[in-house]
Amino acid sequence: MMDLWKTLAAETRPIFLYGTGNGGDKIIDACHAAGVQLTGVFASDGFVRSRTFRDMPVQAYSDVVSAYGEDIVILLAFGTTLPEVRAFMDMLDEKHTLYIPEVPLYGGEVFGEDCYDRHRTEIETVRGLLGDEESRKIFDDALQFRLTGKQEYLRRTCGNTDAIREMLGTSGIRVILDGGAFRGDSAADFCTALPDAEIIYAAEADSRTFRHLEAYAAAETRCSIRPVNCALWNTEELLQYTSSASRGSGESGRNRRAKETVVQARTIDGLFPGDAPVDLIKLDVEGAEKKALYGGRETICTKAPAMMVSLYHRTEDLWELPLLLHDWLPGHSLHLRRPDCVPFWDLSLYMVNNG
Repeated sequence: MMDLWKTLAAETRPIFLYGTGNGGDKIIDACHAAGVQLTGVFASDGFVRSRTFRDMPVQAYSDVVSAYGEDIVILLAFGTTLPEVRAFMDMLDEKHTLYIPEVPLYGGEVFGEDCYDRHRTEIETVRGLLGDEESRKIFDDALQFRLTGKQEYLRRTCGNTDAIREMLGTSGIRVILDGGAFRGDSAADFCTALPDAEIIYAAEADSRTFRHLEAYAAAETRCSIRPVNCALWNTEELLQYTSSASRGSGESGRNRRAKETVVQARTIDGLFPGDAPVDLIKLDVEGAEKKALYGGRETICTKAPAMMVSLYHRTEDLWELPLLLHDWLPGHSLHLRRPDCVPFWDLSLYMVNNG
């Protein structure tokens, strides 16, 4: 089976990018590297203004169809959870050929046949470690989606609170580190799903987002929310940071449209020294998950908390992070869950101590 990039390189029909922004930049770069020739770029009707993107005029979808007909290939270049956008995507998939290329958000090679072959042993090892059939199906979906770009592999999902309740709800979790707390979204899910939760240390690096987090913490009555304005890292230092108050915030230089600033980096070990308890560590820290884990190695290995770690920011996270954490926490079971979104974002590894 050819992967998506080889399929596109062999394509003879017109190929159009749907959407602009950072995702579009990454897809265009990946197309150039794979020898894929784009015909143009379009936006939804009603969202078009006179502008160019990467030296190509941004056209309206209806104008593209009028000029080229329906036998075209479309590459989706943005993420969404909106039902109306998903419905439009379904229409595009029926009338044309729609692909959703998976390009790494924060580094790593684009996943294709060659990458799969080089990491086959690690990938198969992780699959064998997964503790339930649903997790293995989600893992297979992740691989097939990366290889094919087909949206049929995005269908297996679970709501956040349902997943947290299923994976962690009977674990007696009282003290939580919410790494990458954003505006309090995940903290609110923890308050809803975990009946024993008492304290949530909510770490958020983006200063603009942090103000919203503080407002949420002041209003939340179900649990004590303690906001911490920091980036979780493997050392304690000042970091150059890209602030966008949205997805794409993170290590300096990752988002050329965002604002460069400085943020205090903290380690998990520094936040929970000595006998300070932590029952659950959640990390969704925009590509810094591995560094944050190494900054908490002592805490993780000695206190053996439950874990909830994002696996979608970097290509290799899908196999490297489960293998790393299994080595540190061999008594924990491994599971995967993800909510409904496009593309294959928000994939979380859950680890629970079965002892």
